[in-house]
Amino acid sequence: MKKITLLFLLLFVRYVLFAQGEQVQSYNVDQQRIDNGLPVNWFLAESKGYTFTMEKHSTYADKKQLRISSMPDGNGYSGVMMLNIPENLEGKEIIFEGKIKTENIAEDGFAGLFLQLKPKVDIENMEATKLNGTHDWQTFGVRLKLKPKETHSIAIATYLIGKGTAWFADLTLKIDGKDYTRALKYPSVNKADTLYNFNSQLNEFPLTPVNIEKLAHVAQIWGLLKYFHPAVTSGKWDMDTELFKFLPTLLASPDHHTSERMLAAWIGHFGSFHSKTAQPADTEAEIATEADDQWIDKLPYSDKLKDTLKSLCHVMPVVPNRYISYLKGVGNPVFDEYNYKTVPLSDVGFRLLGLFRYWNAIHYFNPNQKLMAQPWDKVLSDFIPVFVRATSKASLDAAYLQLFSKINDTHAFASLSDFYYRGVFGSRGVAFKTCFIQDQLVVTQLGDDQFKAGQELQIGDVIQEISGKPISSICDSLRQYVAASNESARKRDLPRWMLRTEDSLMLLKASREDKEFAIYVPTRKINIIKNFSEEAKPAIRKMKGGIVVVDIGTFRDSDTKRLKDSLQNQKGLILDYRNFPSASVHYELSDMVFPSQQEFVILSMNFGLRPGRFRYRSSDKVGAQNPNAFKGKIVMLVNETTQSASEFQVMAFRTIPGSLVVGSQTAGADGNVSSVPLPLGYSTFFSGLGVYYPDKTETQGVGIVPDRIVYPSIYGIREKQDELLQAGIDAILKP
Repeated sequence: MKKITLLFLLLFVRYVLFAQGEQVQSYNVDQQRIDNGLPVNWFLAESKGYTFTMEKHSTYADKKQLRISSMPDGNGYSGVMMLNIPENLEGKEIIFEGKIKTENIAEDGFAGLFLQLKPKVDIENMEATKLNGTHDWQTFGVRLKLKPKETHSIAIATYLIGKGTAWFADLTLKIDGKDYTRALKYPSVNKADTLYNFNSQLNEFPLTPVNIEKLAHVAQIWGLLKYFHPAVTSGKWDMDTELFKFLPTLLASPDHHTSERMLAAWIGHFGSFHSKTAQPADTEAEIATEADDQWIDKLPYSDKLKDTLKSLCHVMPVVPNRYISYLKGVGNPVFDEYNYKTVPLSDVGFRLLGLFRYWNAIHYFNPNQKLMAQPWDKVLSDFIPVFVRATSKASLDAAYLQLFSKINDTHAFASLSDFYYRGVFGSRGVAFKTCFIQDQLVVTQLGDDQFKAGQELQIGDVIQEISGKPISSICDSLRQYVAASNESARKRDLPRWMLRTEDSLMLLKASREDKEFAIYVPTRKINIIKNFSEEAKPAIRKMKGGIVVVDIGTFRDSDTKRLKDSLQNQKGLILDYRNFPSASVHYELSDMVFPSQQEFVILSMNFGLRPGRFRYRSSDKVGAQNPNAFKGKIVMLVNETTQSASEFQVMAFRTIPGSLVVGSQTAGADGNVSSVPLPLGYSTFFSGLGVYYPDKTETQGVGIVPDRIVYPSIYGIREKQDELLQAGIDAILKP
């Protein structure tokens, strides 16, 4: 009887493993199976000028370790030993780890581990670690989120770049914390659906008003199902595939009646749901904002279908949610989506998927949606034809940039087909910097490479026309591509695009002290123009009159003690927030400059609520009761470059009695950013938390409004005077 039971158990386990996916064989990740002096299955890639040796392990006598060393007379760039694993593994995270020892690796070289999900799904290496020089054994690792739907195989590698020697030992590959051999192959349960992984199967269709309306409706219903339906949020359905399967059928429907019948059947296809509101009973004062679901009432369908959708709106989604989670300890949304890096741009289905995904992410998870100038459902219908027609990299980049600008968020930066957006703005630029000063485009910095404009163009010159076009008309044509929370941030960012072109020469009409002149300025490819080197400012400066100035961009935690010592018996402290902080200065100085504990901010978030609803959930305090707090005057310098964490810290310091904010309106974008992955490997960001003053006054868009408005002047730029700093000094010495 026991033998029969054991046999049954073994057969049952085998059946379960087959149903869930096959287990993975060993591919010699640890390099312990060796043939002809090299580990079995591993191969050399791009490795001229290097030697590869399997040596006795430093610790274990029965094991080996890999040694990669540059040849003394070799001129190779890299020594790489790679292993391809022709499997697609099931799980959430993959980690490749190992111990590395280095000896005399050149300063321009480094050693490391490499991990790739193929084809072009994702790559991670240790380039940022810059492991060079001589180091004893340390454990390192690279990790990626698994994307089995897009993955065909996995590659790992050990490498050495440049001169030197590196040893690698105890290599492991883990899936969700367990050895990869205990993982399962990703099952293709429904092989018919796999054809949608790299091709939407959506053919070109006539771009009629009726089809645009159908697409807008299905985008909204698809998003509602994606974020609310319990069978979907629990991971039972792949909503990208379900969208692609449904679109051709809907587009072929001859009338509203047929479309409604199709939509009702599609919704029912995902299974039943119970509209039980598990939402806490919030008072009106606790709700910061809520998504506008009036789009349901606008649908040209029956009340029965609308009631189904409204019921779905009140389902408390399953936790954890397949498509959305929240950053631990912070609470802003984290989107779990496929990037589809290898799909062709010509596929209209994936272009529409990008629009639909972004629209719904913003609709349900943007805490600042009510600040947008245009109704969000109108943005969807307006952009469907734009994305359908965007058949080139340049036109798709332009479509996305215009779309992102509609949320009025300076945090809405993006990674598209090209880092420089060359197809939209031009592939060439100039090696000088401009800013808007006194509402005029002014040259503020000349390049430090061989491409200087020379004596023909000087700092302080005012540019009036570019290639025959007035500055105002150029601004009007480009503002549609610039995501900004307010006009100050938009005018900050516009100049970087205004002086871009495809021409080798750019004609400028300019003026200097009321004398006009015209010059042709040579241009260069934008990717080879050197960055402007700002003069390094010390973190802490002592000025005349007993004033200490802190440059927030260069100040580090390690500078805190020196700053506290410097403040003894000083008359004033100036915190220059015209850049991004490198330390949490408001906390570092909490025990010295704050005379009492103060609440300085309230946050709103969606965490723990149904999508679309944001509650005032937390506040932040700073300081403690301190009768010995710094008695001098505290001044914060701000302008349009003061953004996000800088604005947050200024809000904290502003609670100090007598403190003063000097400068101009800030960028108006605060709260942790959330990334939205998009097809073709694109991505964008938005402010994922709502940020308010303690009285619940908005900061998004508004930014920090100074106590004393001070702008730089063209004269000050020409004379290289820091007029804001001088205004801060005057606020202390001449109150």
